[in-house]
Amino acid sequence: MLNSKNEKIIVKIIKYGPVTLILLLSLILSFSLYINNQAVYNNEKKLIESEHIQRNKQLIKNQVDSVYNYIAKEQKSTETKLKESLKQRVYEAHTIATNIYNENKHLDKKIVMKMIKDALRNIRFNNKRGYFFIYSFDYECILLPVAKHLEGKSFYNFKDGKGNFLTRDIVEQVKKEKEGFLTWWYHKPSDMKNQYKKLGFNKHFEPYNWFIGTGEYIEDFENDIKKDILDYIQNLSYPNKEYIFVIDFNGKYLSHIRKSIIGLNALEAKDTRSHQTILDAIEISRNNGKGYISYVQTRKPGLDLPIIKTSYVRGFEKWQWFIGKGFYEDDIKDVVLRKKELLEDKFKENLKQIAIITIGLTTLLLFVSMQVSTLLQKRFKAYQNEIKSNLEKITQQHDMIAHQSKMAAIGNMIANIAHQWRQPLSMISTAATGIKLKKDLNILEDEDLYKSIEYINDSTQYLSKTIDDFRNFFSKNKEKEEFCIIEPINVSLNILKSQFKNNGIEIINTIGDSKIYGLKNELVQVIINIITNSKDEFIKKEKLRKLILIDSFEKEGFVYITIKDTAGGIDEKIIEHIFEPYFTTKHQSQGTGIGLYMTEEIITKHMKGTININNSNFDFEGKNYTGAKVTIKLKLA
Repeated sequence: MLNSKNEKIIVKIIKYGPVTLILLLSLILSFSLYINNQAVYNNEKKLIESEHIQRNKQLIKNQVDSVYNYIAKEQKSTETKLKESLKQRVYEAHTIATNIYNENKHLDKKIVMKMIKDALRNIRFNNKRGYFFIYSFDYECILLPVAKHLEGKSFYNFKDGKGNFLTRDIVEQVKKEKEGFLTWWYHKPSDMKNQYKKLGFNKHFEPYNWFIGTGEYIEDFENDIKKDILDYIQNLSYPNKEYIFVIDFNGKYLSHIRKSIIGLNALEAKDTRSHQTILDAIEISRNNGKGYISYVQTRKPGLDLPIIKTSYVRGFEKWQWFIGKGFYEDDIKDVVLRKKELLEDKFKENLKQIAIITIGLTTLLLFVSMQVSTLLQKRFKAYQNEIKSNLEKITQQHDMIAHQSKMAAIGNMIANIAHQWRQPLSMISTAATGIKLKKDLNILEDEDLYKSIEYINDSTQYLSKTIDDFRNFFSKNKEKEEFCIIEPINVSLNILKSQFKNNGIEIINTIGDSKIYGLKNELVQVIINIITNSKDEFIKKEKLRKLILIDSFEKEGFVYITIKDTAGGIDEKIIEHIFEPYFTTKHQSQGTGIGLYMTEEIITKHMKGTININNSNFDFEGKNYTGAKVTIKLKLA
């Protein structure tokens, strides 16, 4: 229960605490608002800068990704476009040849053939790289504008750069399909050492069993596509002189706002800082990589000063390019300055409003606080009275439980005394009666007299020791002492041994000599309560070996006392309630349900230990038994 001094402190806290707290909070709030003005501005400034940078990062990323997707789409369609172009050209040549044949087929075949060859010989396309060729199904070269001296020759054994018989493959395809695409490898006129992939289209010209075709190096056609794409990127328009740049993985500028540097190699520049920037960008872009890079640009367009720039780059691995776009961080300064002016005006206005609100709110809270304090004082007083009342009831209940436990123990002890004394008293009575009878018959011998007197004396000594055991149990000595746990165990077993004998209960005592510090008599009461519960369970059961095994062991500074029986165990539905007051499975005439409750009270509160009970299966002398197991844990002395 709270003492008077503590009660006064609590009352003062309730009365003055809220008021003091409100005033203090008001001062702190006002001061913090003023001090934090600059911090708010700095945070807003950082936020603006961060948002500006993030917004611009996302913007340039979207723009670069858009260009990247355009390039990827165009690159992916390169072969499709080339096929369309080649097919269209061959169809045009086939139409020309067909028209010439139809209009002149009445003429000599050689004349018509020459007319067709002359009509197609000088036609060029794809930046003058493309031309038409004609071969017969007999593998004879009919038309080859780039090597006229080979016309009329047999190409039956002609192989491409990979060793394939190209003319045979084309004739076989055209015979089956009438027309079709075919790829092969061949050197370029400008590069006789290397082989390049070429795509061709051929179509059957039935009047003379020819095939008319054309081909194009895929790389050359792709270079045309690249040029168109770079022209497209170069002409893209963005505000504030922003631009997309394209550089290959060798450092060569392919597209830039400064047209004068297109074609130059950035890695060959004397500016080591730019050199490193390009290397970093290439490293990010490899394997279709992408990411941001910040660097100092030597010159900003329109301003000959070094400026920090952040760019987003994305690699296009197939063409060994990286595409990028950047923004200059100095563009944010004007935005921050304008925001600062707005923040300062807003802060001044907010400060006035906060001052008015703070004063009004403080007044209101002070009034409410005083009302609440008064109410809390009344409630606290009522709560004190309730605690006192409940504490008295709890104390009375606890005393009553302790008294009931003591009465139950006294009842058990009286029963035990009766069991212990019954046989010695019977023997004393028998010896005395025998002496008297022999005396009356005048047959009493001295030896018989001495033996009977000695027997009576031994029985009297046994009764005296029994009285000492019971008197020690009921001793009011509450002083803690150091003792060996075997002592209270033996006292408990001596008190109950007659009941063990009468009920056929065997005690297997293997208790150790561990020492603890506490109340010996209370541990005796604990052991008696536990063993008595086992005895009561044995009385309910027949045809089983009645064993109680008492053992102990030490571990990590504690001694563990275990008590097991073979009575079959406790119902799992009730085992968790076993230590509750007034809980019992016995008839009302046989128990009150406070024995194990007081047992737990003694172990946990008086002896600062723990006790738990559970069902256990164990083997003893080659047989398996089931029963309750109580484990007591106490600290070693």
